[in-house]
Amino acid sequence: MQRWCAALLLSLSLAHPAAALDPDKPFRDYVTDNWGVEQGLPQISVLAITQDPAGYLWFGTQAGLARFDGVHFQRYTRHDASELGNNILALQADGPQRLWVGTARGLVLFEDGHFQSIPASATADAPERSFPVNALARGADGQVLVTGPDGIYVVADKHLRRLHALPGPTLSLLHGDDGLWAGSTGSVFHVTSDGIEKYPLPATVRDTSVTALAKIGDKLWAGTRHGLFRLQGHTWKAAGNRPGEAPQAVEALAADRDGNLWVATPQYLQRLHDGMPAERIQNMAGSIAIRSIHEDDTGNLWLGSMIEGVTRVWNGWTRRLSQPEGLNDPLLWSIAAGPDGNIWVGSNNGVYEWQGGRFQHRVGGAQLPQPEAYSLLPEREQTWIGTRAGVAVLRQGRVEQPAVLAPLRNAQINGIVRDHSGRHWFATTQGLYLLDADNRLTHYDEKDGLADARIRLVLETRGNRLLVGTYDGLYEWRDGHLLATGEGTGLGEGIAVTALLELQDGRWVLGSNTDESLRVFDGRRWHHLSHDRGLPANIPFHLAEKDGDLWVAGMQGVYRLPLASIDQSLADPKIPLAVQMVINSGADQGGGQQDKCCNGSGNSRGLLRDGRLWLPTRDGALLVDVVTPQQPFTRKVRIEGLQVQGKWVNPSTGKFQLPLNARSPRIEFSLPTFEAMHTPQLRYRLRGYDDGWREPESPAMRSVSYSNLPPGRYTFEVADFGSSDPQAGMARLQLEIPPRPHETLAFRLLAVLLLAGSIWLGYLGLKHRYKRQRAALERLVQERTRDLQAANARLEVISFTDPLTGLHNRRYLAQQIPADLAFYERDESYRDGSEAVVFALLDVDHFKTINDTHGHAAGDRVLEQLGQLLNELKRSGDYVARWGGEEFLLVLRPLPRGDLGQIGQRLCSRIAEHDFELGNGLHHRITVSVGLIECPLFPAYPQLLGWEQLVTLADRALYRAKSSGRNGWVAYRPAPGAQLPEDLTASSGDPWWLVENGLLEMFDGETRCTIT
Repeated sequence: MQRWCAALLLSLSLAHPAAALDPDKPFRDYVTDNWGVEQGLPQISVLAITQDPAGYLWFGTQAGLARFDGVHFQRYTRHDASELGNNILALQADGPQRLWVGTARGLVLFEDGHFQSIPASATADAPERSFPVNALARGADGQVLVTGPDGIYVVADKHLRRLHALPGPTLSLLHGDDGLWAGSTGSVFHVTSDGIEKYPLPATVRDTSVTALAKIGDKLWAGTRHGLFRLQGHTWKAAGNRPGEAPQAVEALAADRDGNLWVATPQYLQRLHDGMPAERIQNMAGSIAIRSIHEDDTGNLWLGSMIEGVTRVWNGWTRRLSQPEGLNDPLLWSIAAGPDGNIWVGSNNGVYEWQGGRFQHRVGGAQLPQPEAYSLLPEREQTWIGTRAGVAVLRQGRVEQPAVLAPLRNAQINGIVRDHSGRHWFATTQGLYLLDADNRLTHYDEKDGLADARIRLVLETRGNRLLVGTYDGLYEWRDGHLLATGEGTGLGEGIAVTALLELQDGRWVLGSNTDESLRVFDGRRWHHLSHDRGLPANIPFHLAEKDGDLWVAGMQGVYRLPLASIDQSLADPKIPLAVQMVINSGADQGGGQQDKCCNGSGNSRGLLRDGRLWLPTRDGALLVDVVTPQQPFTRKVRIEGLQVQGKWVNPSTGKFQLPLNARSPRIEFSLPTFEAMHTPQLRYRLRGYDDGWREPESPAMRSVSYSNLPPGRYTFEVADFGSSDPQAGMARLQLEIPPRPHETLAFRLLAVLLLAGSIWLGYLGLKHRYKRQRAALERLVQERTRDLQAANARLEVISFTDPLTGLHNRRYLAQQIPADLAFYERDESYRDGSEAVVFALLDVDHFKTINDTHGHAAGDRVLEQLGQLLNELKRSGDYVARWGGEEFLLVLRPLPRGDLGQIGQRLCSRIAEHDFELGNGLHHRITVSVGLIECPLFPAYPQLLGWEQLVTLADRALYRAKSSGRNGWVAYRPAPGAQLPEDLTASSGDPWWLVENGLLEMFDGETRCTIT
C-alpha cells in the first residue's frame, strides 16, 4: 500500500503532458530516441507506421512487421506470411485485434494472431489476383479503403472489390470531413457523395506520382516526385522550396496536431508552419532518409528511416541556449536575473546578457581579474562579477576593480549577495567578506569560529537571517559573530553545504556533497533525505520550488520531488520518496531526458523564470520546463499469452483451465506506452497464491513464471502503478489448476480414515508391547540401581583409602575430622577441657635407606606392615591415615589431657620392637619420630586453631624429634601461665606465632624447654 501511494503521487504530480511538438523549438532541442535491428526491428528500413486503438505502434519494414509497446518488439516475418518478406508500404489498424498490411505483393489481414491474404475478386476480364498496396485509409463508414492499379478498393467477403474506378493507379489516400482524397499520376481526385472531381497537377509535372497527402485545417498538401504542392482553389502551387532551388522528391508527408507540416525528402527533413518553411533539418540524428512519419496519440512524432530504423521525436523538458544564440564560449558558471528582467550569465570567458532572444556580450574575459565569471549579482546601477581571482564591477559600461576589495584578489568568489540593509556579502575560498554601506570591508575566517574558512554560499531568509554555507558546516551570522547552526538538531558534523533554499512554508532545504543528499529543517530539527528513501545520487548545485515541487539540479542531472512526498516520507520512513528524474546526466536511477547538466555550486547557480529553470552547463544555458503537466494517458495492461507445458495459448476470454499435471504456467503481459517521461511501474500478483504485489526483476521485463502451483483457482493481476488509476488499467486472467486424483477431497478423506484406522490398530499393538517392555525395564532398572549403589559405595571407599596401605587418606580426614570435632563439642568433658583429641604425626626414620638398599618394593612392604601395626595399636573410634610418603597421622578420640608423653613413648617403643619383613627372607627393624598435640590446644579458646593448624604444629614437633636424633617423640602444650588476648577467638595462617610469643612450650621424654 505504501509503495502504491508513492507511485500514485508520482503519477498525479510528475506526469509528462500529452502535447504535440512545440513549434517554437528548434529540432535540435527536441529529444530523439532511436530503435534499430539490435533493439528488435525485423529490418532497418521502416516504410510504414501506424497505431492501433490499444495503443501499440506497428512498423512495416522491407522484410517484416513489428508491433512495439515501448519496450519490446513482437516481430512477424515471411515465416508468418509470405507477403511480409517484401516491402510493407502501408498499415491501417481496424480495432484492437485487426491490422491491415499493404505490401508490394498485396493486402494481408492480421486478426487474432493469424495472417490472411486478401486477393482481388475475379472479374470477367481478370482472374483472382493481388497487386501492390501503396496506401490504406478508413472511410466514414469504417470500411478500409485500399489503393489499387485502377481505382480505390474495399474489402468484401475476404476479397478486394473496386469501389471507385479511376483513370490511373491510386498511390495515396487521405480521408477527412470533406470526403476522400486520392493521389494518382499527375492528379489528385476528390471523392464525395456527389461524385469524383479531378485536380490535375501543373502541366510541367503531369507525369509525376502523388505519393503522399496531408491536410492542415482547410489546406491540402500533396507530396510528389517533383516536390511539395499546396492546393489553392483548384490549382496546385509549388511550396516548401527556397528561391532558385530545384524541387526534391517527397518521400513522406504528415501533419501534426499543432499545425506543423513535416516533409521528408532524400536530402533533408523540413518542417513548415502556417504554410511557411520553419526549419530545415539536415544530417541530424533521426532525420536522415525518412520514408514514413506518424504522430502517436501522446503527441510524439515517429520517423521511419531507410537506414536508421525508427526514431521518436518528443518535446522533452528542455531548451538549450548556446552558440547559435550568441555564446562565443558556451561553458557557463553562473546565471542571475537583473532588476529589469534580463538574464545575465557568467561564462568561461566573460559575461553575457540575454536580451531580445539572443546573448549580448557585455564583458570580455580579458577585462576581469580572471576570465571566468564564476558568480554574478546584477543590480540597477552596477553588476558585480566574481571570478576565481577576485571581484570586478560593471558600471556604466566600464569594468572596475574596487581597491577596497583588493584582499579578495587571490580568492575564488563562490557567491555575491546583497542583504536587506544594502550590505554586500562575498562567499570566497578564503573566508566570508562583508562590505558595508560605508565601504568598509570585514573579514571572517577560522579565528571567528569557522571550522573551514572556505565559504560556498550565502542565503538571507525572509526573516532577515543570514545563513552561511561552508565546506564544513552551516553557520548563521548574527551581530558580528558566526554561530554554528545545526548542533543538537540533527544536522550532523562535517556537512559540506552545496545549496540552500528557504521554502514558502519557512522550512529550509540544504544540499550537501557529503553524501549527495538533502536535509530539511522544520524549525526544530533537521531531517535527512538520503538514497535509502529513494533519492538519486546527485550533488545538489541549485534548489528551486515551484507549485508544490522541489527541483534539485546537480552534476548528475535534475530531478523533481513533490513536497507532499517529503511530508509523507518524514511521517513514515517506509514510504519512499516519489522522485522523478527529469534530466539524466548519468544518475544512478533510470528515466528522464538524457542531457548535460550542471556546473558548480554556490550562489547564482540557477534561476526560476516564467515556468522555466535556467541552469548553467558546459554547453550554454539549459532551460528546464517546470510547468505542472497534465496527467498521462491511462492505458490498459494486456495479457499477451499463456505458456503451458511449452505451448502458447491465447486466453482471450480471461479464463483458462490448465491441463492435468500442468502446474508451471508462464504469463506474458504488455503495456503500450510511449510517454518518454512516464516509465511504467508494473506490479503483478497471483491472488489465491500470493496476494502481495511484486515488481518485475527489471523494468523491461514483461513476463512472469510460476512453478509447481498447488491445485485451485487463481487470478493473475497486473497493473501500472505509475498511472493515475492503476485499477482502471489492470489486466486479469483467471486460472484453474485441476487436482490430481490423490489431491481430491474424497481421496484425502479416505486416506484420513485409513490412516486413523492404522494408527488405532498400531496403538493397540504398541500399547501391549510397551506394557511388556515396561515391566522388563523396571526389573532391569532395579538391578542396575543396586549395582550402581554398590559401585558408588566402592568408589567412595576407594576415594577415601590409600591404595598401598589400605588406610584412610587425607581426603577422608578433610571430610571426617570436622564432623568428629563438631560431635565432640557436644561432650561435656571435651567442652570443659578435661579431655582432648590427640593428633599424632609419625615419620619412619631413615626410610630412604630402606628404598636405596632393598628397593622400593621393600619400602612399600614396610609401609603396609606399619599401617597394619598402627591399626592394631589404635582404639575403637580412633583412626589412622597415611598423611603422605612415610608419614602417618593418628587421630585419637578424646583422652584425658596430659597423656601425650605416654602415647608418644608407646608408639615409639612398639614400632621399634616390631620385626618387619622385606621379602626374600629378609627382616628389618625401624624406628619412628613422632610429633603430638592436643585439640583444642587452649580449652578456653576451642576455636582458636583449626585442625589443619594443629597438624602443622605436630609436624613442627616431628621435625624437632627428627633433628634431635630420631626414635623419639616431641609435643607442644600451652606454656604455664600463658595468657591469650581476651578478644582473640580465632587465628588463621601459620600458628608458629604462638611458639614465638612463648605461649607454647615443647617437651619430650627427657627435656622440658620453651622455644623462643
